Amino acid sequence: MREVVVLGILLVHLGIRSYAQDPAPPPTTETKHSGAPLGQITVGPFIITPTFRIGTLAVDTNVQYQRERRADFLASGGPGLDIGLPFLDHWKLGVQGTSQYFYFHRTRELRRWTGGGMASLEWATTGTRALLSVNTTTDFSRPSFEVDTRVASSQRNFNGLVERDLGRLTLVARATFNRTRLDADQDYRGADLTTALTVDRLMASPEFRYRLTPMTSLLVEGSYDVSRFPKASNRNFHGESVGVGVLTTGLLKGQATVGVRRNTLSSGGASSTQPYFRFNLNESRQLGRRFRLDGSYAHESTISAFAGDGGLPTIEQRSLRVGLGIQLNKRMDLRLSGNRTTLKSGGLVRVILDDGTTGLERRDDVAYVGTADLGFRLGRARVGLYASYTARESLYFADFGIQGLQAGARVEYAPF
Repeated sequence: MREVVVLGILLVHLGIRSYAQDPAPPPTTETKHSGAPLGQITVGPFIITPTFRIGTLAVDTNVQYQRERRADFLASGGPGLDIGLPFLDHWKLGVQGTSQYFYFHRTRELRRWTGGGMASLEWATTGTRALLSVNTTTDFSRPSFEVDTRVASSQRNFNGLVERDLGRLTLVARATFNRTRLDADQDYRGADLTTALTVDRLMASPEFRYRLTPMTSLLVEGSYDVSRFPKASNRNFHGESVGVGVLTTGLLKGQATVGVRRNTLSSGGASSTQPYFRFNLNESRQLGRRFRLDGSYAHESTISAFAGDGGLPTIEQRSLRVGLGIQLNKRMDLRLSGNRTTLKSGGLVRVILDDGTTGLERRDDVAYVGTADLGFRLGRARVGLYASYTARESLYFADFGIQGLQAGARVEYAPF
């Protein structure tokens, strides 16, 4: 399942600007749309763009993520509306709304409407940028490789960002509040998902960048976050992290960071200190004009649905992704990607097995996802014929071993 994440695109756009003290242009009316624009209407100062998003048209051999696979045809799509209001030279107000219907031909219980909305206020002037945004989404998808079922949930996010250039030094401050609510009476293999995954999370993360060369910067980052579980206060915890890294914008566009992270149960007792490393390669220019290499690696503590009482409600996740894009000609391209994800619990977890008995062991899983996508550009749209294969094995729980192939077509709006 896929969802539209407009806020992430805006934050990335703000975060990778040049560190030089160039005059900042006023916000433009061009933005990432919620789907393919069907037209554009100007009403006074407002720029209104109705859109339509066509998602996936595919055959999936394992739509329910089970060892006994069930094949089905699925499709998704829906309308959207984008509204932009640039004003006072340096300000811009943006509003977006989307809805999407997921259709399964045989598995009627999986059919569902999802959607969301976003509003943002952006201000940019010489050396200073600021952004306030709020977005809300309803989702029906698999939350992670730890849980092999689709989960109905709603999320609300409040985000703030301030960035200030001071010559070679750039100061960045971010704050995020996330509220996740799951629909009632959702469980999986003995885990009460509604209780375990309903959470409020507040995070503050300052960052300092120092430009060493025109294309290389040193960065120091930190964060403090608090997680509160309205239905299970014994799971409340907080975390701190600090790290250093390098950001480059030359032949290799990306960022690498290494640091240490500590999580502590709010009631005392359980705590965990872990080193972390992550990198994000946005683009490599060393492979030639027709090739584009990108990749990422992340080590993070994520909220666990199975963590037992008395311990941290987290599971360690390490994810590696490598992608290669090949421009075959002006209208055709090929995208190849591979993902490897591992999950390891800090303690024993209790799981109801296929035969109804209860297993008590550690989670130690590895999952692989390989995707090939052949795309054809038709005007401002890209039509991709793709195949994606997923395999997941669990060292101690054989019942978590699954495989699945999804093949079909998808349409995306690609104006550039």
